[in-house]
Amino acid sequence: MIETRDGLPLSSVVPSAASALDDAIESYLATRADTPRIIRQILVDDPDNLMARCLIGYLTKLAGDRINGQRAAELRRALVSHVERGAGTAWERSHVTALGMWVAEDLDALLRHFETMLNTYPYDALSLRMLHYLYFYHGDSRQMRDSVGARLGAYAGHRLEGYIEGMYAFGLEEAGDYVEAERFGRAAVERNPMDLWAIHAVAHVMQMQGRVDEGMRWLQGTRSQWADGNNFRFHLCWHESLFHLAAGDLEQVLLVYDMEIAPAVQDDFYLDLCNASSLLLRLEAAGCDVAERWQPLAEIAERHVQDAELVFASLHYLMPLLKTRSKAADVLMATLHRWASTDTDQGRVVRDVALDVAAFLAALNAGEHARAAALHQTFRKDLHRIGGSHAQRELFDLIA
Repeated sequence: MIETRDGLPLSSVVPSAASALDDAIESYLATRADTPRIIRQILVDDPDNLMARCLIGYLTKLAGDRINGQRAAELRRALVSHVERGAGTAWERSHVTALGMWVAEDLDALLRHFETMLNTYPYDALSLRMLHYLYFYHGDSRQMRDSVGARLGAYAGHRLEGYIEGMYAFGLEEAGDYVEAERFGRAAVERNPMDLWAIHAVAHVMQMQGRVDEGMRWLQGTRSQWADGNNFRFHLCWHESLFHLAAGDLEQVLLVYDMEIAPAVQDDFYLDLCNASSLLLRLEAAGCDVAERWQPLAEIAERHVQDAELVFASLHYLMPLLKTRSKAADVLMATLHRWASTDTDQGRVVRDVALDVAAFLAALNAGEHARAAALHQTFRKDLHRIGGSHAQRELFDLIA
């Protein structure tokens, strides 16, 4: 057995595996593009490394689509087979259990499991980041804040302290504490200038406070720090576009969309399409003709009409399908209705909230404004349950 820098036990017999796993986790916390490369190298050196393979499982679930969900299930089955043969430390086995809960869509149990793991392994930053993400898409901003806040003191002086501060900043912002959110976010960026999540938290504060000029300066002033980032950097472009939109500069919004946001959609990652779909709707609401820009989005969305992974993503896939009058919109609607009958966390969200949101989008697209307004009132107070941020969800109020 070997240990990571934080004393987390690994069953690997490859001496370099511990430091390499530390590097992979720090890369992921920083939203860097080299995370997959680091993990692949771990598996070249140590093909049976349980934590590297479990991390791949988490990343495939985070992709938020059906194909990657199936891949995560296959990875989990292989990991369970290893564990049943006696492989793995207690920490590694806890992560394999977590992946199994995620694959089974038992989100409530998964949240409790990660909280328990963190009580046992307080420096398990991977569990803390997964918990942060899961609370985000559970629509629970208070717990997103408090789960990190409860562990913040333990990271004082720790090499990862800045990343934990950045997570806490975003939780504070979503919970409405903008002053503290900005303070922690700026401190996090000062420690780790390439921490896109922390940069993003400060941008959220400025957007929620209507600080348009400051928000543009903040993002434009940090652009050189995005270079090593993964696709999340395009979400920062989306935020920059919202500031331009608030300033009434539709020409600049279209420029950022065409040069950065639209090309990213071809990577077929759900967040890129969410950025693009929501921005086009906002532009149309501002009176802008977006011409043929919906069509490439619809072509990507058509690949995901049978996804039942992430409610937030599916609703954004529906937008371009409705706009282009694609028959695939009906298939996605049918998927949502089937999904609503499942006894999973996301299935319940579809049944209680997302079916009305989907019907609202369809009514708006058909020009049935009175029906759309009535539907908007039915889901408005529970909209947080679809996940996403306040900034992302405000779209549904803007277009109502």
